[in-house]
Amino acid sequence: MTADDPAQQPPPPLQILRTLPGRLLILSGAVALVLLAARQLVDLPEILEVFRKVASLAALVALGWIGAITVARNRRWLLWRVRRKLILSYVFLGFVPVLLVGLFSLAGSVVLYTNIAAFVFREGVDDLLDDVAQVAEATASELGRAPNDAAAILTRVQLNRSTHFPAISIALVPLAGDKAAISAPTAWRHAPAPTSLPEWLKGRAGGLRSVLMVAAPDHPEDLMLVVRAAMPTPDQTAFVIVDLPVDTAIVAQLDDRTGARMGRFTPPDRRLCGVDPPPVATGTAAPPLFTRTVAFMDCTNWATGRTARFAISVDAPLSNLYGRITSAPSAGLSARGSGEWDNFLFVLVVLAGLFLIVQVAALVFGAWLARSITSAVHELFEGTARVQQGDFAHRIRIESRDQLGDLASSFNRMSASIEHLLHVQREKQRLDDELRIARDIQKSLLPVEPPRLPGLGIADLCEPAREVGGDYYDFFDLGPRRLGVLVADVSGKGTSAALYMAELKGLMLALSHAEPSPRRLLLDVNRCLAGHLDNRSFVTMIYAVIDLEAGTLTCARAGHTPLIAVSNGRSEVIVPQGMVLGLRLPGASERFDQLLEEHTRPIHPGDVVILYTDGVTEAMNERGDLFGDDALADVVAHHHQLDAFGIRERVVREVRAFVGQAEPHDDMTLIVLKFDDEAAMGGGTGGAAGPS
Repeated sequence: MTADDPAQQPPPPLQILRTLPGRLLILSGAVALVLLAARQLVDLPEILEVFRKVASLAALVALGWIGAITVARNRRWLLWRVRRKLILSYVFLGFVPVLLVGLFSLAGSVVLYTNIAAFVFREGVDDLLDDVAQVAEATASELGRAPNDAAAILTRVQLNRSTHFPAISIALVPLAGDKAAISAPTAWRHAPAPTSLPEWLKGRAGGLRSVLMVAAPDHPEDLMLVVRAAMPTPDQTAFVIVDLPVDTAIVAQLDDRTGARMGRFTPPDRRLCGVDPPPVATGTAAPPLFTRTVAFMDCTNWATGRTARFAISVDAPLSNLYGRITSAPSAGLSARGSGEWDNFLFVLVVLAGLFLIVQVAALVFGAWLARSITSAVHELFEGTARVQQGDFAHRIRIESRDQLGDLASSFNRMSASIEHLLHVQREKQRLDDELRIARDIQKSLLPVEPPRLPGLGIADLCEPAREVGGDYYDFFDLGPRRLGVLVADVSGKGTSAALYMAELKGLMLALSHAEPSPRRLLLDVNRCLAGHLDNRSFVTMIYAVIDLEAGTLTCARAGHTPLIAVSNGRSEVIVPQGMVLGLRLPGASERFDQLLEEHTRPIHPGDVVILYTDGVTEAMNERGDLFGDDALADVVAHHHQLDAFGIRERVVREVRAFVGQAEPHDDMTLIVLKFDDEAAMGGGTGGAAGPS
């Protein structure tokens, strides 16, 4: 090899320091080192501290600049030999992952520590909120038993609780403005005792448990946190308000409970929490790792009820936090806890040593694996080029039985999987198109809005549990002051249910005007559907005819949910006999004719009638309990004085509150009929109640 061979020419010595980035590195590095040494002896002025940071940043930029120039100038020398190129590749493959894993582990540890410390602190605050809420609930309960001894009860409770919470304050604030508020005489040193309730709290039956921000009594320009609970008395005439200022004693209690000590807090906008805008804040240094974090909580504006997020600085050293997690004493880690911590660190050191050994072994065997790697990489390159062109049927030849051969096999499986996924995507697109069609069909079947009749208020609701549901309801104009109301549930979901709904709508449109009797109409519908539905499908339905002139409601039920009627505040669940429509079983039609029953009842002004599907009464909460027909009847009876829309909203609110976070498992359809005024109904009461 000649002297001109680039592989024999070493990189130029120290010439890079004569360039602009080299001179910048020398100058900025010298300045940064001098200021850093001076910082260890005396406190630097703010201007010199800023200058030190700028010099350090300039040194880092110059160092990166020099590295980029060095690699660019010596690239040919570094990568002249294939062996050297492979060794460098293994250096990068061995070093960069270690660096990334280390950085990732550090970042993950910081994130984990931050979340755990904030979680533990918030749990401590939640426990404090629970304690204050329990005091308010217990006081409200005691006041309900002895309302005339309010002052004595408040004083006794305040004295009893002050042994654990010295700064606790308790007050009784009536809802009515003509009654005076009562508070414990030795309380409310942190803020004026409340004398009235905000409007947003008066209608809140569940009370309030939240954190508030108030101006500090000694320094109004500063803020302090107050844990407040407001609970209504059993007779709903007043609220018991309990305040617990978060003072040094409470901060110490939280520290003992959680190992995290609360520091300063900064709301994003103090006006949202009911206090004046803050003064201009000065900058603070970044918190040290594994020592301090930030927890975010909600504060409530007592005047408006609005909530806002604010940040709390939390001092939670890792040793204290680890001691709390491992049940160590609050004063520090015990001998056993310290030993566990040392064992944990020892295991980490052993794992780091093993990881280093694996990396060295990878570098040693790198050159030996170079030839097999290059051939396998070439095959992979050819395969990826074919896949990029859309040839997913191309497969790589597998010539070795080692990991590279497995890699080629994995590539072949990946190509096959992509081809399969394309097929699945096309199939999914077809199903989505089908569901879209079914959804359009279902929307076209349901009424755009309920009809409007004098003397009758109607409110409807239909919420499918999936994209396409099986519930169907409709209204039929049967002549002057006569209206047909239908609620049905088609078994199954998807396109088949939508098509059966379309068939049922056509039958009802054709038969409802020709057949005034609900029973005879359902008999005709059953005869038509029995020959068209498949063996696994059926329809439940309830059909009612309302005659406002005669003042009667006539209904028939084919295996559907009952009909609920409320008159004079008393509810009645009407369950005429009947079986489902469209069963294709031997003797099903004869049995349907025998069981189907028609029921007629009078209607009066103020009566409420509810038609619904089982998605309402069979709504299930997380424990598996059902809402039930009786609960629905109670809700309607309790709110029967509202109009139809108000009753519907009350029912929906109660059902959703009962279900909570549970997923809906069935469609929910509801029709509320409210008979309003006697003149519009013709003054009739006619019709005899009972089956016919």
